[in-house]
Amino acid sequence: MIRVQALDHFVLRVHDLERSLAFYRDLLELEVLFLEEFRAGARPFVSVRIGEQLLDLVPDPAFAGADLGPHSGFLHFCVRVAGNLEELIPLLQANGVVLVDDKPAWRMGASGWGWSLYVRDPDGYIVELKEGNS
Repeated sequence: MIRVQALDHFVLRVHDLERSLAFYRDLLELEVLFLEEFRAGARPFVSVRIGEQLLDLVPDPAFAGADLGPHSGFLHFCVRVAGNLEELIPLLQANGVVLVDDKPAWRMGASGWGWSLYVRDPDGYIVELKEGNS
């Protein structure tokens, strides 16, 4: 029997790596791994650490962005954030982040119920920001 223990990583194609890094590294303050190796041509993508998991960002200048239609296979992924989401909204807007929700909603997730907000990353992927316990 196969026993899955945890999510290890997931992978997104991105049109412009620098714009993606501005969102994931600079705004969400996620640690970037393998950027030097990528820039040296020794690795085809960079990773950002989300807790114990990784999000791999694969640059593809031909990528036109996430399929925003109703039949897209990818819906969203969720990250827990510290702080009050209502207070984070002005910072997100000041950084040009598109809000899917006007205000946080009460939603269920892996850590239970909590306030969350859907936003779009630079490639149109929906990222759910969920208030953490700290």
